[in-house]
Amino acid sequence: MTRRHSALLALLGAAVLGGCASHPPLRHADHVDLGRYMGTWHVISHVPYFAEKGDVASADIYALKPDGTIAVTYRYRKRIDGPDKTWNGKAWLPDPADPAHWKVQLVWPLRSDYVIVDLAADYRSVLVGLPSRKLMWIMARDRQLPEAEYQRLLGVAKAEGFPVDEVRKVPQRAEDIGQPGFEP
Repeated sequence: MTRRHSALLALLGAAVLGGCASHPPLRHADHVDLGRYMGTWHVISHVPYFAEKGDVASADIYALKPDGTIAVTYRYRKRIDGPDKTWNGKAWLPDPADPAHWKVQLVWPLRSDYVIVDLAADYRSVLVGLPSRKLMWIMARDRQLPEAEYQRLLGVAKAEGFPVDEVRKVPQRAEDIGQPGFEP
């Protein structure tokens, strides 16, 4: 299966999962300054799914475009010392008054929701998830996140109904490989 087919299946799965919400509405971060949110977010941990399985040193990179849409680049490696690979997509705000809720499209015509659930006041860490609560990501501006902040975000995820027992850390550095709590 090609990477493009994997991306298509991943987005289809995310779109389907995002549409199966039987929970109360997902909390949205109180205030999101889109300009400040743009840039690189390293994936610290997530609920693993097949499209990101085995990815290391992964990050989402967001850039606000003049037309108001957001360029989305998912950067990853298959080995810590391997070359960078990317997927490119786009995002937009279905309601400009709610910058914590995005629609993301990596493969046309499939779309998925992206909700900024919790954003640190200093814009150094974030919890993002799907309304279905099936998938979530904890991301940070740096490749490491202080343990207290990581635990705080896991607590928010648990309170919002995400399956925190399934969360695994994503290796960002060679020394992360094989450590407890990290994806194999």
